[in-house]
Amino acid sequence: MAFKQTYHLLVTTSFVLLFALVSPASNAAVYVYIKPDGSTLITDKRTNRKGYKLKRSYKTKPYRSGGNKSPYFAKPIRSQYDALIVNTALKYGLEPAFIKAVVHVESAFDHMALSKAGAMGLMQLMPATAASYQLTKNTFKPEPNVEAGVQHMRDLMDRYNNDMRLSLAAYNAGSGAVSKYNGIPPYKETQNYVVKVMKLYRLYKKQI
Repeated sequence: MAFKQTYHLLVTTSFVLLFALVSPASNAAVYVYIKPDGSTLITDKRTNRKGYKLKRSYKTKPYRSGGNKSPYFAKPIRSQYDALIVNTALKYGLEPAFIKAVVHVESAFDHMALSKAGAMGLMQLMPATAASYQLTKNTFKPEPNVEAGVQHMRDLMDRYNNDMRLSLAAYNAGSGAVSKYNGIPPYKETQNYVVKVMKLYRLYKKQI
C-alpha cells in the first residue's frame, strides 16, 4: 500500500533552478502551512491564500559530511534539499520523513558525497543501481540522484511488502543478502544503518 498523501508541495520555478545554480554557501527557506482542509503545504514561498495558516518556517543551509567525520546521526537537520526530498517522496508514495532519514544517514545532505565503494550523491547510489534507473550522467546532481534513489526505495518497499527495515537492509547490503539470511543480514554496518535511519525517521515524522 502506498503512503497516503496528506501533503501538498509547492515548488516554484525559481526554487527548482536554485538547486542547479545555488552556491554551497547559499541559504533557503521552507514554509509549512495548514490548509483549510487540514492538509499540509510545504513550500519555499510565502502565501497569503485565504484560510492558510503558517504552522512554522525555518531557514535552511547546506550541510556537508566533512569527509570521514560522523555525518550528524544524532539529530534532525534542516537541509536545503527538504523541498526536493518531500516532493520526490510523495511522487512515489513514500513518507517524506522516511526518505529524509535515508538521505541524512547516507550522505548527511552532501550532494557531492562519494564513498570508498563508489556510492554517489545524496542517496549514495552505486553506479550499477543508478544505471538501472537510467541515471548515467549528472549522477551527483541532487534532482536526478534523489529521483533514482527514491525509485529504488519504492521498488524495495514493494518487494518487501512495505517493511521499512527489510527495505533499508536491502538498500544498504543488497537484496541478495536479505534473501540469503531471510531478514536483516548479520552485518554490523547494516544493522546499525537500519537503527540509525529508523531513529531519525521517528524524529523527522514530528517535523514533516
